[in-house]
Amino acid sequence: MRQPLSWGRWRAVLARTYGPGPSAGYRWASGAQGYVRNPPVGACDLQGELDRFGGISVRLARLDALDRLDAAAFQKGLQAAVQQWRSEGRTAVWLHIPILQSRFIAPAASLGFCFHHAELDSSTLTLWLREGPSRLPGYASHQVGVAGAVFDESTRKILVVQDRNKLKNMWKFPGGLSEPEEDIGDTAVREVFEETGIKSEFRSILSIRQQHTNPGAFGKSDMYIICRLKPYSFTINFCQEECLRCEWMDLNDLAKTENTTPITSRVARLLLYGYREGFDKIDLTVEELPAVHTGLFYKLYHKELPENYKTMKGID
Repeated sequence: MRQPLSWGRWRAVLARTYGPGPSAGYRWASGAQGYVRNPPVGACDLQGELDRFGGISVRLARLDALDRLDAAAFQKGLQAAVQQWRSEGRTAVWLHIPILQSRFIAPAASLGFCFHHAELDSSTLTLWLREGPSRLPGYASHQVGVAGAVFDESTRKILVVQDRNKLKNMWKFPGGLSEPEEDIGDTAVREVFEETGIKSEFRSILSIRQQHTNPGAFGKSDMYIICRLKPYSFTINFCQEECLRCEWMDLNDLAKTENTTPITSRVARLLLYGYREGFDKIDLTVEELPAVHTGLFYKLYHKELPENYKTMKGID
């Protein structure tokens, strides 16, 4: 929800005149104070929102006359705004620029703005306004990969694939990258179906691998999560573009084969242990709990908690 600024709604009226010469100018106003030079032919409002950390967020997509906004006038207006925010003790500026208005990136960069991240249709630049190095949080530091270990307890068979585009065709679990706002279990079920045609249900998390400076993650860190899935179909119809081979393999054979990755071998042995001794010994199950933010929920993964511990009011 938009929060009002302490000094009221600020404005920078940035202009562009269509005639040559010194008539081009801009207008800047903040509260009751401001200055005007060469009032513009066309004008638009530049609105900012104050966040709970004392920073200012500016979304250019909300400008009424964005297509008529002149880059040079924008730079002057932004410079005046930055000076105002510094004088008010603001912490930082977040500048959100639509991809079709990328001409405003260079003027902002000339004032010290740096890229923070980019999405499909916009980029976000930041400027730290306080003394010392920036304390703004970085963008996503990890990518999240998820694989599904689809295990049929009745036959002791497990679903494995060989990737088509790998230098070494080793057996592994089907999987891929989690999409934004997609739960881990949903990623595993979706990726297994897309690669193999097998329908399944999420049961638990078996393992989490963390790896840094992963080349496949554009130099970022990588989380790779393997889930235990229960199959609901058994006829394989694998994706020819992604997979070279796909089959149901005996779990013992997968645990003993050398033609696999270290993590696949370890998880196969983990599954074998769970199959023999009880999956409660290896499973991280999931529970949905209410978040501190009203109306939101999150998924918590942990070893199964006895019911009496879930409902107890205190610790004896």
